[in-house]
Amino acid sequence: MPRFLSNKNPNQKILVVGLASVLLFAITLVGLYNIFFTTPNISKASGVTPTITPSVQNVSTLANISLAFPTSAALSIGNQVQFSYNTAYTGTITTANITVNTVTPSAVTLNTVASTTTATLTLANNILSGATVTVTTTGLTSPSAAANYTFTVKTPVDFGANFQYVGQANVVQVTAFIPINLSFSIRNAGDTANTNTCDLGTASTTAVSTCSYRLKVSSNAKSGYTVSYQASGGLTDGTNIMANAVVGTGGTGGTNIVAGTETYGVKITPGSITGASGTITAAAAFNAGATNSVLYNNNSPTVIMTATKANSPGATGDVTNTSLITHSLGIDSNTESGNYTQTITYTIAPSF
Repeated sequence: MPRFLSNKNPNQKILVVGLASVLLFAITLVGLYNIFFTTPNISKASGVTPTITPSVQNVSTLANISLAFPTSAALSIGNQVQFSYNTAYTGTITTANITVNTVTPSAVTLNTVASTTTATLTLANNILSGATVTVTTTGLTSPSAAANYTFTVKTPVDFGANFQYVGQANVVQVTAFIPINLSFSIRNAGDTANTNTCDLGTASTTAVSTCSYRLKVSSNAKSGYTVSYQASGGLTDGTNIMANAVVGTGGTGGTNIVAGTETYGVKITPGSITGASGTITAAAAFNAGATNSVLYNNNSPTVIMTATKANSPGATGDVTNTSLITHSLGIDSNTESGNYTQTITYTIAPSF
C-alpha cells in the first residue's frame, strides 16, 4: 500500500491542512460572488404591485407608459425583465422606444400568446436591491375599446400586475331624477281655505278698512321663484279713482294709511322660507317697512317678491312660510260714493 503521509513528517500534515483551508476559502469566495454579483437571490422573490402611469388613458391614444416597482434583490447586467401587455395595444416594443431606469436594454424580444404580448428586456445596467425599477415605453397606443387592461412585470426575483383604465370603463355614473314639485294657491289670512276675494267692506271716515290673504307657493326649484302681479288699474268705480299710496323705496317710502284721509295701498309681508338658507324678500317698490302701504296699480306683470331657495309650506295653517298681502283703504268726507273694484292677477316663475 502506498503511503501518502508519513507519521514521522509533521510538515506534511501542516501542508494538507493549509491546502484544505485555501480550497474552502476559494469555494466561499465563489459562493459569495454568485450570490451578490451573478444571480439575484431567488429566496427573496416576492409579489409587487407596480404603479402604472398614466393609470387612466383615453382610447386610441399614444402616450408614455411606465411601470414602477421596488426590486426585492439586486439585478445585474444581463438579467431579464419581462413586460407584458394586451395585444389590443397597437404599436411595438423595440430598443428604440423602451428603457429600464432610463437605460436602453441591450436586447428586446417579443412573444405573443393568445391576447398577451411579452417583451423580454435584457438589462444593460445594474439595479440595487430595494431600488425602484421603472420600465418606460413610448411605443404603445391604447386600445380603441374602453376596458380595464392588465400590465404585468416579472424579474428573476419579483412579479406583479396592475391595471390601466382605458376610456373610463372603471367609471359608474349614478343618476337620479327628483320629481318637480310646484304648486300655488291664494289662501285666506289663516291659511285654512282657498279664496279669491278680498272684501274691504263698507268704508268709513273713522276707521281704516283692511282685508288680507296669503300667497302660498310650494316649489323645489333649487334657485327659488319670483312672484309677480298685474292689476286692472287702481281701485275704481267707473271714472272715480281712489287716491293711491306712493311707492316703497326698499324699506322706507310708501304711505301710512289713516282714517279720514283718502288713500289706497297694499302692504306685503313676505314671510319665511322652509329652506335653511333661503329667504323671501319684497322688491324695493313694494317694501316700505312694517307699517306703510305702497302703490299697487301696475297694469303690466311686475315682480313683487323673490324667493332664493325651495319652499314647502305646511298643508294648512302655515302663517310663517306663506306671504301675507294686506289691502288698506282710508277715505275722507269728499270721497265719492260707489262700488269700487280692482282685479289683481298673480303669477309664479320658478327658477330650476
